[in-house]
Amino acid sequence: MSIDLVLIQRFEAVYRLGSFSRAAEELLITHSALTKSIQTLEAKWDVRLFDRTTRSIIPTEAGRRLALTASDLLAHSEKVRADAIAGELQLNLICGPAVIDTLMHGALLEFRKTHPQVAVQIETMPPDLASDRLIRRQAHLLLFHSTTVEGLKNRSELKLQKLVSEAYQVVFRPGHPIEETDGSLSAILAFDWAIAGFDSKFQNALPFEQRELLRRRGFPKYRILNQSACLELAMRSDIVTMLPASAAAPLVAKGACRTLPFPGGAAFSISAVTHAAQAPSQTVQAFLSAITTSLAI
Repeated sequence: MSIDLVLIQRFEAVYRLGSFSRAAEELLITHSALTKSIQTLEAKWDVRLFDRTTRSIIPTEAGRRLALTASDLLAHSEKVRADAIAGELQLNLICGPAVIDTLMHGALLEFRKTHPQVAVQIETMPPDLASDRLIRRQAHLLLFHSTTVEGLKNRSELKLQKLVSEAYQVVFRPGHPIEETDGSLSAILAFDWAIAGFDSKFQNALPFEQRELLRRRGFPKYRILNQSACLELAMRSDIVTMLPASAAAPLVAKGACRTLPFPGGAAFSISAVTHAAQAPSQTVQAFLSAITTSLAI
């Protein structure tokens, strides 16, 4: 059965305002036209949505259930309309939190040089939810750790392109007691860690012995979806964090922190994820090029 969004919009106005007269005024239509619309919707669905008296209208149980989803339906239709109009002028990205803090600043600066007219929205969420959004065409591009996206349930519907792969560095404040250890994984895990975006799929991709050691030590103690916050904690306490080598290097050069190699060779490996059944748009390709250019600077 098809859904007439005009009828849904008129139902939602009557339900929200509790009055045919006020709803008709808001919608800029006549009272009789609005009444006919509600009657048409009720006839199409063979259900009564309002109980009417001379003094009031009361939603039926069916009306209340429809009201729960009507607003979301109308909002989604508006987003679809806006996306269709915006076309190549809107880019929706979903990234891991470490990607936002590490790659997005430079990429956006490069991207706006060639595409100043394109609006960009960047958000973060769990990878499973992000991949569902991509498949439903509610996002244009995902940027997550490669091991994370390899383990997604809908991997066959996704196309991966590796963009970055570099070593992680253990990051801590100058004078931290970690410098007195032998730098082994067991030794550095004796300290509290704050990590951005550490998820189960990434952990499960680690070698078994390393994975079990992290599990036994309760790693990480603090999981914060913001890498800058993790770094701030490390700079102001004995908490330890980790950064890609390229992100850590400028901080070390300024004397703001010290680093050690992360034992076991864990890598900051980021992949771009697009829909396997649809070629990336020119805007998406341009943004990926901007990431590559920013990394080379």
